[in-house]
Amino acid sequence: MLNPTLVRPDAMGLRVRLRTFNGTISPQAGCRAAENYWMLIGEEGEVIEPPNERGRVCVRFDKSMAGLGLHSHNVVPDSLFILASDLEPVS
Repeated sequence: MLNPTLVRPDAMGLRVRLRTFNGTISPQAGCRAAENYWMLIGEEGEVIEPPNERGRVCVRFDKSMAGLGLHSHNVVPDSLFILASDLEPVS
């Protein structure tokens, strides 16, 4: 279910928690360790870019992705473009 709060242009700065990754709670068989972003489920971060045309928002996680052995291909360290439906606001 898409959270309307997260797809608004003013969602930047919103604190969020990852509840699923790409709609699932576990990776498919054969997922490379450096791309096992499901390890971030339950982690919190901040929305740092508004939603793109694919319904993803850029989230900078509080936890070090490199510390978990994960790749981050974005300019901002510890950030990923995440489906808004994979996130929940943190109060």
